[in-house]
Amino acid sequence: MSDSPAPDTFRPNILARRAAIAVGVGLLLTVLVVGVGYAFGVLMMAFAGILFAVFLRTISDNLNRATGLGENVCLGLTVLLLLGIVVGFGWYIGPQVAEQAQEMRKTLPASVEQLKGEMARTETGRWLLAELPTAKELNPDGQAVVARIGGVFSTALSAVMGVVVVFFVGLYLAAQPRMYVNGTLRLVPPNRRQRGGEVLTKVGTALRRWLMGQVLAMLFVGVLVWLAMLSLGLPFALSLGVIAAVLTFIPNFGPLLALAPAVLLGLVDGPATALWVVGLYTAIQVVESYLLTPFIQQSAVSLPAALTITAQVVLGVFLGGVGLAVATPMLVVILVLVREVYVRDFLGDDGE
Repeated sequence: MSDSPAPDTFRPNILARRAAIAVGVGLLLTVLVVGVGYAFGVLMMAFAGILFAVFLRTISDNLNRATGLGENVCLGLTVLLLLGIVVGFGWYIGPQVAEQAQEMRKTLPASVEQLKGEMARTETGRWLLAELPTAKELNPDGQAVVARIGGVFSTALSAVMGVVVVFFVGLYLAAQPRMYVNGTLRLVPPNRRQRGGEVLTKVGTALRRWLMGQVLAMLFVGVLVWLAMLSLGLPFALSLGVIAAVLTFIPNFGPLLALAPAVLLGLVDGPATALWVVGLYTAIQVVESYLLTPFIQQSAVSLPAALTITAQVVLGVFLGGVGLAVATPMLVVILVLVREVYVRDFLGDDGE
């Protein structure tokens, strides 16, 4: 007579064990996905710090060659110069923001109503007006307002903390770059460290060239937007130029973000001015995107447009503004690593 347990006895135990294993695996995968998500965000912030360090070293190295001062002295002067520009701009723009906010509160509603009247004359405009939220939808109750204010405050605090972290990470990396480069090369097998150093040098060179190209494009856009807004008689012309210059750092999407405050200020003066703002911004961005940037970036690194937009969308969805800002320089690094490590070293293809 067999001693094995009856099927009705052990089948529930097997099912329970399998269910427990499935639940455990599911929880483990969930923890891993969440952990990778948080770690990826931290890594992107660290990469932003590396990018800032490259920017600081590029300026301080040029200053060192021009003046003959020590590296640390030049780095300190670079940091003081950047901080002075930021503080000075904040001091300059602060009173204007308060004054213009009062002006917008008085004149913007009338300009919006005028724009609605113009839109109502066309079938497309009437369709757009029907899709716009109503005044009641735009004015939620007190609890919703409090929750929204709390969310804005939390987001602003996170942004400030992120900027502080990126600043100090970049500062420490720029102060002692050789220590961090040598530490990274210690992770490479001894017989490949020389080649690893060459690859890191090429990555740094590509980032420097890309950064300098972006700085030139930013200056070009900032000056032209400033002059264009001056010609329209808009307030904050210099501030709008600075905003446009800074957001030019983000290809494709940055110009759209820079357009919003300019159009808002244009509406204060009237719908016609707002349309002139859109036209001038479009013309400036066409010149920058299709003439200036391709010419500047010729000697830096060739970035396929489709890959650039895809990287921006993916990182922007997962990481928000930080991902959108670092997507393009991250793609520069990835393309250099693929070319040097995979194509040349692994595949043995030395062709460009």
